Amino acid sequence: MTTISATPPSIGASLAQLISGGSDATPTPVAASPNSAASPSTTSSGPATFITLSDQAKAAAAARAQSDQTAADNLRAYVEAHRVNSDGTGATTTATNDTSTTGTPPITGSKVEAIVAQINALADANQPQPFQPFTPTKSLSNSVTIDGYTLTLDTNASTQFYGIELSGNGVQAFDKHFGPSDGAAGGSGATAGVGIGAGIPNNNNEALDAITITRNTATASSASISSPSTGSISTSSVSAQSSSITFLVNYATGQISVEQSAASVSAQSTRVSSPGSTFSALA
Repeated sequence: MTTISATPPSIGASLAQLISGGSDATPTPVAASPNSAASPSTTSSGPATFITLSDQAKAAAAARAQSDQTAADNLRAYVEAHRVNSDGTGATTTATNDTSTTGTPPITGSKVEAIVAQINALADANQPQPFQPFTPTKSLSNSVTIDGYTLTLDTNASTQFYGIELSGNGVQAFDKHFGPSDGAAGGSGATAGVGIGAGIPNNNNEALDAITITRNTATASSASISSPSTGSISTSSVSAQSSSITFLVNYATGQISVEQSAASVSAQSTRVSSPGSTFSALA
């Protein structure tokens, strides 16, 4: 079970792109102007460095500032022209903007609608899915056996009971629900290195459930041989294995699915010593 997070684009960049490029434009990163001047830095040693902006750079910077200010003014004017008072009165006509001198495209109703739609989309992307309660509407029974484990699913429409039970390999686990608010989960038979988990982390759908069994083992060994005349040789090794099996269920449909994963790691070292020399290796 994993978490995918996505970072939404900057709303400020999206606003600037939509205002200047039209409602169907795709927001793109704003590139730095080649004529922009970086803030000079000084150090305690060496002669000071002075940077002088050319007339062309000054003109480009001024034009950029004027364009940004004009775009902001246009958006503000449009909002003010379409503001509706608390008593329901207010302007309802579409505002127009003269671009004969500024060269900035007018802000039309479609552009503002696109801006609002994109802001809403960015906000909705960060909202969790609504909680989905579950109450059995039909009685179901299903089971599956794999790798020595047997999981059974049951729902009862008349008692509103639904739950799962798992047994096998010395392990017992359950997750049961009694109506919309009561429930119980637990397990037994977990030996050293064995873990039992019930439920789905951050689950907001009561119709989905799971039981997970994890096993972690580690072994180590060493051996050595020595002789007064030839020296000695010793080896040591260590290995670790981790595996998990998860039974996923859907109480609404009675479906059961299984997910498995396994990983292992090992290392070995050898040390050889003889009169006057020592050699060691790690594999």
